[in-house]
Parts: sequence; structure tokens; C-alpha cells
Amino acid sequence: MTANYKTFGNGLQLSTVSVEDSGDSRESGPETVAILRSGEYRESGRETVAILGSGDYSRSLAGRLVRSGFPVVVGSRDPDRNRRFFTQGAEVTTRREALSRARLVFLAVHRENYADLQPDREVMAGKILIDVSNNTELQEGESNAEYLAGMFPASTVVKGFNVVSAWALSSGLLGGSKEIFVCSDDDKARKTVMQLAQDMGFAPVDYGSLRAAREIEAIPLRLLPSWHLALKMFVGVFVIFLLYCLYRIVIFRAIKGTLTNQASHIPVSVVNMAFAGTAITLLCLVYVPGVFAAFAQLYNGTKYKRFPDWLDKWMLVRKQLGLLTLLASIVHAFLSFMIWSPSYYSRLFEQTVTPDGVVHYGRIRWSGETFLLFGALSLFLMAILGVSSIPSVTNAMNWREFNFVQSKLGWVVLLFAVVHNLVYGVEVFALPALFSSYTLALFQLTLVLPAILILLKVVTLLPCVGSRVDRIRRGWERNKPANVTAVMSDEPQEETSLMSA
Repeated sequence: MTANYKTFGNGLQLSTVSVEDSGDSRESGPETVAILRSGEYRESGRETVAILGSGDYSRSLAGRLVRSGFPVVVGSRDPDRNRRFFTQGAEVTTRREALSRARLVFLAVHRENYADLQPDREVMAGKILIDVSNNTELQEGESNAEYLAGMFPASTVVKGFNVVSAWALSSGLLGGSKEIFVCSDDDKARKTVMQLAQDMGFAPVDYGSLRAAREIEAIPLRLLPSWHLALKMFVGVFVIFLLYCLYRIVIFRAIKGTLTNQASHIPVSVVNMAFAGTAITLLCLVYVPGVFAAFAQLYNGTKYKRFPDWLDKWMLVRKQLGLLTLLASIVHAFLSFMIWSPSYYSRLFEQTVTPDGVVHYGRIRWSGETFLLFGALSLFLMAILGVSSIPSVTNAMNWREFNFVQSKLGWVVLLFAVVHNLVYGVEVFALPALFSSYTLALFQLTLVLPAILILLKVVTLLPCVGSRVDRIRRGWERNKPANVTAVMSDEPQEETSLMSA
């Protein structure tokens, strides 16, 4: 048996177990002959699996087991009526009959129906009960699996398969996650179910004791758990910029009595400005924690000291922030295309004034073409960053390629976005009219954070600083005693957060 370890966002190290053949090829013999009544093996060498329940999940699970080569027997309260709904190869019979013929038993019933299984309590003794149930809402306290274990103490309860939907089972796992989280107080039963999951084409993950079922049952009920912080940051930044633009363009001018019809431009023009500020600010927020982490490691003189909790959480949502940056950029590009005209971007077009004072607009000026060029390049390269974040694409890249795209190319995108923003207002950067509302223009405000970030990044690239950061990341420690030998590779070491330069 081999185990591949995986670290999750909560810091818990879990193992994806792979069980290898012991070397025997299961040639025909008495040990492989079917003993259906005792639930051993058929000629296929697969152990008979029972399913209690005849709903959608039970039917999809039976089909998946049959396709994986397992003999399946389904226990139903009305087998004659439900037999026609199951795939060929799955035998539908009574619950007691199904229980008597299998050691592994899937319970595809809801928690409120557990009591209906009490009449079969004696037959269930000694069986491995695989609880696949879920709740309709998050609950505190005892899990369904723990409740089931209390009702049937003579049986061994294993929690698993609850994170896979009936649709995923019936569709052959196309496009979905193959991870199955398994937990039980019985190590042997847990490994048995994990082997079953692997034989069905899943990637089993060992979650430990049955108490972990509380967390496993909560997984399907959480809505985008890894996106919560990133979405809060996105909404917060967007609302701030939207309120800022409303004050400058609508509220202040309405108070002064100038251009009172500006409220009619809120749906597209004002919102477009807010998305422009949100896009470049979120892009900065993707790379700010990496710079902070470098300075934190310089200050601590080691990479083995954990970052502050707020920085650690921030670094874990950089991928989500990057994808939200792409979203804001796309919306900004489309809204800009909708209103692209001299009426909104007059200083980016050539202007000719007739003797009677009429202004005629001609072709786009150099500033306008440069503005469009760097905006298009930023959006295109940002799309590459987004595509490289797709798991299937990420898995096809080696570490050097991934680091180049996500780090080096990401900084190029930020520089292009700064040029795109700077060119837009370079000719009027110090125009007194821009400060009439006692605030900075949006293009000025959105250059503040990128300027600070680029300055800090330049500091980390200085030879005297960059070389020290590289040494620390390779394991050097400033305060390490001279007589302490290097940590052996087989000794456990504290892991620091994934960090992008």
C-alpha cells in the first residue's frame, strides 16, 4: 500500500491511498469462486456490494459499481416495483436478502429513515456500513455517520461518497472531481472502502476518525468556500470605487449645479470607471502578499517561521483574486467598447475647430492608440494567466513554466496596465480642473497602489536584498547556531505558504 499526501487549506495533511496488488494474479481456484450467500467473491474476483435504497443515488451508484466489475445486490422495500429502474447486472431484492449476501453495504437513505432499518439490526451486525447521506443545511454537533454508528454499534460505519452526486456517478465522472473523502474509527474498514473507491475510479482521501464526518458532511453544503475572502475583497474594492466615482461625477457636480444630467451616465460610464479601478487594484492585490512575504522572511531571517494569519489567508486566495481581476477587466473592456466615441474619450481623438467654433473629431491620436494597445495587451496576457490557472493546464506545466507565467508574466501585465492608465491622463495629469471636487481623478488614484507595489518589488530585486531572499528560500537561517547540522530530508519540517516572487 502506498500513500500520496496532500495538504488542504486548513493545514491538515491527508493521504490519498493507493493499494497495490500483492503480486498474485488471482488465478482460478477455490478462493475466487462465488459464495454469494456469504458475500465473498464471484468469478470476477470482486466482492459483492449491497446497496440499501432505491432512489436516484442508489440507481447511479449501482450502475457505477456494475461498470467497475462489482457484483451488486440492491435491497428495496418493494423490489418488484423498483427492479425495472436499475441497470442490468444489479440484482434487486429485499433488504434482508441483500444484507445477507454482502459484507460491504451502502446506505443510500436519509437520516430520518435510519430507524426503518432497525428490524434488520441482527443481519447488519458485523457489516461495513458506508454512509453516503448529506444534510440539507449546515448543522452543529453529531454527524449523520456518528448517529448511525450509535444506532448500530455491532456494525462498522464508514463515511464516504457523499461528495459525489448521482449525476457524476452516472456520467462516468467526466469533468468532475474524483476525490472521495473517507473516515471511520476502524482503520481496516476505512482502508477497505478506500480500496473500493479506487477500484471504482476515484481518488480516496483518508480523513481519519469518524468524527471527521462532521467536516465531510459540510463540504457539499458550502458555497465556494475558497472564494469567500476573494469575493469580499472584490466587492469591497468595487463598492469603494463606485462610491468614489458617484461622488466625483454625479453628486459633487449636482451640488455645484454643473452638468446636472450626469446621473443618466451611471449605468455604463460610471460603472465602467469603477470596474477599471477594480481591475488594476485587484491585480495589485494579487502580488502585494508575495512582496510582503519576502520582507517578512527578511525580517525573520528564516523561511520556517509561519506568516501572520492574515497574510497566510491572503496568499491562499491569490488565484481567485487573479480570476476576479480577469472578470473585472473583461467587463471594463466590453463597457468601454459600448461607449467608445469622442463624446466620452474626446482627448484621445484629433480635434479640428472651425472658425465658427464647431469641433470636428478625426482619427485617434497617438495617446488613444497607445491607450488601446496596452489595454488590449493587458487583457490578452491576463487571459493567458487565467487559462494557466485551469487545473488541467496547470498539471501540464512544469514548475518553471508555471512560475514564469504566474509571476514574471503577471508583473508584465501589471506594467502594461499602468501604462494603459497613465497614457489616458498623461496630458492632463496636473490640470487644475481635475481637482475641482477636492479629490484625485480616478486614473490618478488607481496609480498610487501600483506605484508603491512596483517600488517595493524593485527593492526586493536589488542584489543586496534579492540574494538574501534567495538564500532564505533555499533554507538559510540568520540565527541558526553554527553547530546545528542541516535538517535531514527524512525529518518533518514545518511548511510555509506557497509564495510567488
